[in-house]
Amino acid sequence: MSKVVKYLVVYPLLFIINLIDSCINCCKRRDARYKQLPTKKPFSKPVKIGTDSYSYMSCMTDKLERITNPNSNIYVEFTEAARKHQQIKTMGVRAVLSVEDQVQSNGKVFKKYNMDKEYKWTTYQEMLLKVDRLASGFLQIGIKSNDSVIIFSETRAEWLMSALACFKIKAVVVTLYATLGIDALTYGINETVATTIIASGDSVSKLKKIIDKIPTIKNILVLTDAFTPNCDSLRSDIKSMNIYSFNELVEIGKTSNSESNYERPVPSDLAIIMYTSGSTGNPKGVMMTHGNILTARKSLIKRFGTFDKNDSYIAYLPLAHIFELLVEMSFIIEGVSIGYSNPLTLSDVSTAIKAGDTGDIKVLKPSLLACVPTVLERISKGVKDKISKESDLKKILLETAARKKLRKVKQGKSSVLMDKIVFSKLNEALFGGRIRLIISGGAMLNRELQEFCQVHFCTTVQAYGLTETCAGGTTQFPFQTEVEEVGSVIGSCEIRLVNWVEGNYRVTDKPNPRGEIWIGGDNVTLGYYKMPDKTKEDYHVIDGIRYFATGDIGEMLPNGSLKIIDRKKDLVKLQGGEYVSLNKVENVIKLLPMVSNCCVIADPKKTYCVCLISPDVKKVEDLISTAHVELELGQKVQVGRRRSLDILNEFIDILEKNKNWKDKFNKDIFDHCKKQGLETFEIPTKCRFVKEQWLPETGLVTDSLKLKRKEIESFYKKEIEILYS
Repeated sequence: MSKVVKYLVVYPLLFIINLIDSCINCCKRRDARYKQLPTKKPFSKPVKIGTDSYSYMSCMTDKLERITNPNSNIYVEFTEAARKHQQIKTMGVRAVLSVEDQVQSNGKVFKKYNMDKEYKWTTYQEMLLKVDRLASGFLQIGIKSNDSVIIFSETRAEWLMSALACFKIKAVVVTLYATLGIDALTYGINETVATTIIASGDSVSKLKKIIDKIPTIKNILVLTDAFTPNCDSLRSDIKSMNIYSFNELVEIGKTSNSESNYERPVPSDLAIIMYTSGSTGNPKGVMMTHGNILTARKSLIKRFGTFDKNDSYIAYLPLAHIFELLVEMSFIIEGVSIGYSNPLTLSDVSTAIKAGDTGDIKVLKPSLLACVPTVLERISKGVKDKISKESDLKKILLETAARKKLRKVKQGKSSVLMDKIVFSKLNEALFGGRIRLIISGGAMLNRELQEFCQVHFCTTVQAYGLTETCAGGTTQFPFQTEVEEVGSVIGSCEIRLVNWVEGNYRVTDKPNPRGEIWIGGDNVTLGYYKMPDKTKEDYHVIDGIRYFATGDIGEMLPNGSLKIIDRKKDLVKLQGGEYVSLNKVENVIKLLPMVSNCCVIADPKKTYCVCLISPDVKKVEDLISTAHVELELGQKVQVGRRRSLDILNEFIDILEKNKNWKDKFNKDIFDHCKKQGLETFEIPTKCRFVKEQWLPETGLVTDSLKLKRKEIESFYKKEIEILYS
């Protein structure tokens, strides 16, 4: 039946659609948004060639882009945008009206939000007025220029407004992730000697626990909402500090006459101390100037073409991460509307959305989206699961259409009719129907994931940069369709590939130069706060250009795009002398459908490595439902209406006692890794499922979902010992 359907229905239909799309491509001109972007490869050009290093710049410029106005700062650029776009909507908020506990069939209680039906918007004029009053309020309560102000909150509109108010009066913004643990939070507050902290929701609860440990804090600004309705209870609990709500401080600023009692920042002045999420030890504070951020913003925004009044962006990634902060600052200054969300309410299936209610992304219908690869992996896996359960006709149609569209994507051609007939409903169901550009950063997208997103969703590009470079480095252009590349050099940067002899990477390698990536330019930050030795180790000045040595190993391809191929800090030398790149192996294992995340452990005193796997709970549940697994394990796992995590835990317990299944599982992983081109010594000899889901709140991964290797190795010490036994 499926062959009949394929040859008599699907193939003829898609042939006609394909033919029409080919005609459209013949007549179609280049997207007007991209008319200022280059058309000829290579998109990066060599500028300095030696035996130990090669340097590259953007093909769009003959010299590094810089901020030339000596009086420019972040606040000034924002005010210019506000005057230009006065009545345009800029910040949208979908309010949480109330929170209720919903008891599940298994007795577990989930918090569900009653959300406003629509987004409420603030115009540029209104936002500028609020930022100015907030800045005056800061001065009124004793904040002075060069004082540190900590923002310890999830992503929300008040976060960015508070930062802009600080930038106006030359106060230094200190960013701390909302999910930081108590010790790391205390460390960041005390190290910066901050006097004021801005917090919301759960962050306020954490502050209560460490009041006696943060003696420099004099003011707490509370961002009130359905979780923190007022400041009265906090004032009664914390009598030693001044407590204000956001709106109260705006009102104080409304009547203040402190407009002249502050310094105006210049590009070289410190704007932000951004604490990394702490993948090892205490978090490091990266010092960013106004000029660093403006330089990176200026170059980044040019890479994506032009924007119009219909564009909108949904903000949900942590603003305490440079990727999200730079994207929001870029869009605010360009006149793009930003609607705020969070992972708990982002989609219809997010945990805080009640059954039948609509998630933020479908209410907002954004055209622009920033993602980290882990988020795209979850979305893609959900789509694949849904497709696998469709009727034979629909499944064959979608799979065949995807293959045909992928061929067009690789040729740089559009599929207008194919998208309209086949993929538009998917876009509507996931993103509201208007999404046109996804920007992925924070880690590498693998080939399969990027191709899936390009076919099923929309244009998906990669960007590469670090906190230490204000996210500046490389990006793909929106019209680029290559995968496993992070794009060409942006205008403000010089990318320098430096020989790493120990890892056997040299710029003289054939066919392409390879080496450690150093990023240079005015977007490279001042260094690490109160860590001069670490700053001296990682930052270098050559011929007047400041570079940051990333520790990433790159290869410059003929098209002028950079490819990340290895990582110095993740390289472990085994007892036999072989080097294993942990991240490289993990990226291969994560391609397996049942793997949500994984951590490869390589003990230098051993001859092989092992791997811990945090499974995809839904995939495991589907696997358990098949008869052959029951027969192989010799014991049935009851599914029924039980919690997925309970099912997973029972499955892992049975699996660990079944040698045959464990051996088969390890062999399947070995075969998969071999097919992906890994050497035998790189492939984990033994792998083991763990019961925990690796989320930021577990302390095993950072807010950007990067592994905390030391914490994982400590938490699973017993399991690792068993794997190595």
